[in-house]
Amino acid sequence: MSQVSAERRAQASRFVRQADAYRSVLGEILTRVTLSKLTGLRPADLSFTRNSYGKPSLSHHSDVPFNVSHSGDWIALISGGTDELGVDVEKIAPIDMQIAERFFSPKESQFLAAEPDDRRLETFYRLWTLKESYIKAVGMGLSMPLDSFAILPDEREDWHCKQALAHHFYSQRLDDQHMLAACSAGGELPSKPEIVTLEDLTTFIL
Repeated sequence: MSQVSAERRAQASRFVRQADAYRSVLGEILTRVTLSKLTGLRPADLSFTRNSYGKPSLSHHSDVPFNVSHSGDWIALISGGTDELGVDVEKIAPIDMQIAERFFSPKESQFLAAEPDDRRLETFYRLWTLKESYIKAVGMGLSMPLDSFAILPDEREDWHCKQALAHHFYSQRLDDQHMLAACSAGGELPSKPEIVTLEDLTTFIL
């Protein structure tokens, strides 16, 4: 736990479910280990700050972008390059599709409604995570209304946002229960994520 900040330990202690606390702590460890490699600093020596919307960044290396998300059995981290980054992972669960009408743009809602019944839930989470990754990359959090922009696929099933043409998007279903999305404000994203197991992370720490 020496590589976890006092703030994170206090936050983890407030979680009702132990699994949530566990993911929160592991998320910080993964972040510190990864950013240590990019900055040359020891994981424990890294310090973080947040902008007025809550987006974290390195206190003394603001030129090293990163973003983290965790849900269900997964922790997602994106880092590297020079462009602002956002990532979101969500556990897929049954949901009232009327939520789309509240939070999605009209075009996204129409796209979702046109999907076959057996694909609609997956498409909902694909859209949701893509939109979350975008607002996290922008760094404005939910102060940016989710229905103020639209992310839709082209004929090649590449995702684009007409309100942010320079941004690149990535979407992947990680397994039967989890959806991943990432966004870069300029640079292209990898074609697939690197999977780090708990055993791998333990090796990095030790």
